[in-house]
Amino acid sequence: MQFLFRVWLVVVLMSSLVFNSTFAQNQGSNFFTKKDSAKASYKNKLLVFPLLASSPETSWVFGVANAFIFKTAKSDSVLRVSTIPSGILYTLNNQILIALGANIFLPKERYIIRFENSFSKFPDKFWGIGNNTDGREEDPEPYTFTQFYINPQLYRKVYGSLFLGGGVDFQRVFDIEYKPNKYFVQDKVLGVYDRSSYSVFGLSLFINYDSRNHAYVPDRGGLFRVRFSNFDTRLGSDYNFRTVEIDFRKFIRVTEKSIFAIQSFNTFNFGDTPYRNLAILGGNSMMRGYFAGRYRDQKFAGMQAEYRFPIKGRFGGVAFAGVGQVANSFGDFGFDKLKPSIGTGIRAAVLRKEKLNLRFDIAAGSGGTVNYYVVLAESF
Repeated sequence: MQFLFRVWLVVVLMSSLVFNSTFAQNQGSNFFTKKDSAKASYKNKLLVFPLLASSPETSWVFGVANAFIFKTAKSDSVLRVSTIPSGILYTLNNQILIALGANIFLPKERYIIRFENSFSKFPDKFWGIGNNTDGREEDPEPYTFTQFYINPQLYRKVYGSLFLGGGVDFQRVFDIEYKPNKYFVQDKVLGVYDRSSYSVFGLSLFINYDSRNHAYVPDRGGLFRVRFSNFDTRLGSDYNFRTVEIDFRKFIRVTEKSIFAIQSFNTFNFGDTPYRNLAILGGNSMMRGYFAGRYRDQKFAGMQAEYRFPIKGRFGGVAFAGVGQVANSFGDFGFDKLKPSIGTGIRAAVLRKEKLNLRFDIAAGSGGTVNYYVVLAESF
């Protein structure tokens, strides 16, 4: 049995540090009026998680992850909690990952700001393009790349739970190193075979219907999100291609404390899509049980379901299953080509009030692969 991805928490170097800060609601010498004092003011929190971990791909990993959790209007009990997570990881294999994100709900949720910024220098594995690369399971091609990624987004509420938005998508990939005369060359992969570095730049439009009662651990409501992105050489991109991404999620409360959640996620690329922008199958969110990018192609379609239930105190459990497939064209999709995924996990509440969980998942895919995941926040 091959363990394609195994990351486990070895020791927490120090307890999570929680810094609370409360800000004045009014100008002047008085922090609260009598009316305000009747309201509970939200306390901002900064969580810091120094971690030591290990995986077959990385050897020992040393890092610090943190999350600033806050509200832009502290006395608004309906306003969802905003977060700004960040982290830095370094491994004994000289791998580096630095990331900064945000999910900020402005007062009355008229606007939402989101972004994902990252720098990575990371060895990876490649099995070729397509859904039919099972014969290469034991012989992936190792390669290394360096990447910058910037993706700011702004959403405006249109009506009720409906938001429209726009964003910029920039990615710079360089210092790509790989073996000659193997899968990158055999499959003539754009972004690797034809050049040693590239950039993509695109503009995105979003349609977002979000009725979830919580941004990270909802127990009711749903999300329907569509992204249209255009990457064009006239904008400075090295490749011309378009991407349509469709994400649907539904959360149903089964009992007072148990939840049934489903997600359908699809990525459809059209045009000359470079390697790092291809649709992928696998990872710690969708199709757990497969190495992230185990299968790659122009398009991906997948679905997963998860049952979440309490165990005791801060601990809960989950059981999940999913199916998915990558394809070059819509005509290549077929029920007989779907890859299965199944697994279970434990949840440990880091902040019970904010429903921020640390999740430990074990998942299996086809071919006897078993993967382990330790991640902050739910998979979807």
